[in-house]
Amino acid sequence: MSRLEKVEHPAARRREVGEAVKKLRAALDKVGVVLPSLDTDPVGVSYNPAIYLVELGRVNVETACKLTAVLEQVGREETGE
Repeated sequence: MSRLEKVEHPAARRREVGEAVKKLRAALDKVGVVLPSLDTDPVGVSYNPAIYLVELGRVNVETACKLTAVLEQVGREETGE
């Protein structure tokens, strides 16, 4: 989707952001990570042009450590460490 299409089709952008949130939630769920505040950010749509953002939110230390471990593991797998 081009930048112009993104500006001219806000409903499509909202759906795109919603799908991104669903996919991210599903991927995190597979590795046992829960981001309780994960959602679309409603504030960005009030800008002109609208900014479509994903709200990741705050997490407790245990969740941050779990997410770090998962990302480090993926990094090792990708670099062959």
